[in-house]
Amino acid sequence: MGAMDDCRSLTDDDLARDLAFLAQRDRHCLGKLLAHLAEYDRRQLCVKRHGDSLFSYCVRILGYDEFDAYRRIRAARVAARFPESLALIEKSRLTLSAIVALHPYLTDENRGEWFALATGKSRKAIEALLAARFPQGARQDYLRSHPAPPVQVASSTPPQAVDVLPSGTETAGDASSSKTFAPAAAPSAEGPLPSRPHEWQAMVPISAERVRIGFDAALAVRSLIDRARQVLRHKYPEGRLEDVVKEALEVLLDRKDPQRRLGFKPAPVVRDAAPGEPRFLRALRAGRYVPARVKREVWRRDDGRCAWRFEDGTLCGSRDGLEYDHVRPYARGGRSDDARNVRLLCRAHNRLAAERAGLTLVSGRAAGSA
Repeated sequence: MGAMDDCRSLTDDDLARDLAFLAQRDRHCLGKLLAHLAEYDRRQLCVKRHGDSLFSYCVRILGYDEFDAYRRIRAARVAARFPESLALIEKSRLTLSAIVALHPYLTDENRGEWFALATGKSRKAIEALLAARFPQGARQDYLRSHPAPPVQVASSTPPQAVDVLPSGTETAGDASSSKTFAPAAAPSAEGPLPSRPHEWQAMVPISAERVRIGFDAALAVRSLIDRARQVLRHKYPEGRLEDVVKEALEVLLDRKDPQRRLGFKPAPVVRDAAPGEPRFLRALRAGRYVPARVKREVWRRDDGRCAWRFEDGTLCGSRDGLEYDHVRPYARGGRSDDARNVRLLCRAHNRLAAERAGLTLVSGRAAGSA
């Protein structure tokens, strides 16, 4: 049998146990791999045996793609300077992405501080800390049409690890402008914090109060932006993208954000229950619609997060795609006008709850819908 067939034959408990073991072994192997890669780099074996750079060796011989090769080379060189980082990786206190983010800023004097600050934090949280400590300068707005990608021609010179990343310069204004803006240099001799080619659409912090946002879009989006600038010119004479996008998002959230609009729609009028009326009939008469007062109470109680709890008792806590779910299904007499029977669930857990109840989820009621 193949590996997938082996996995499918496991019980849930065995699958969870094996996965935890493999993840732990993966972290241990990553630490050893970085140590080996650092020593391979120190001995310059890639040059002696292959006549190439370490980056080319990782791509051509070890089979990594360009970005994975870049990250491992950066992390291996951090490990060569600061061997204690390997133990932190093996103990899950630092991730590979965290090491790469810290790389340009680490020195013999601050390594202990930054390793302690980065312990247990995501890459985004670490980037926010770095941006607050080492803020970058602001850039001017620009909209630029991208030309068709050039035909790649094989080069006799092997690429270096840094070649994986963009140059960091961008043209401002239209395509005819020759003015460029380079990112501010980091306060380290090793250069600025690199961009991430696989996340051009990321929102990267550049200071404690500012982020840099970038994305590619269709020409139709550019037309919408130009028109929005024209419409808002009286309010924002400079026509800055930040102001236009903020105004558009405010209008969108006023219409769609449940925290802003839950109180807009009044609850339907429902007569008092007759004495001795069955629970199912009361629920049926109230309808599937969740009144605004119940939505507000549920939203406050669940803190605008998915209230699903896993087997170990931890909370899902997702804020994405939230829907109002009946704890006791509406089809089985669950009431919509009682906050105790309504909860917030993300789409995935709403489907799972329906499957466990033996029901078919036709269309969930989004938390922000009217």
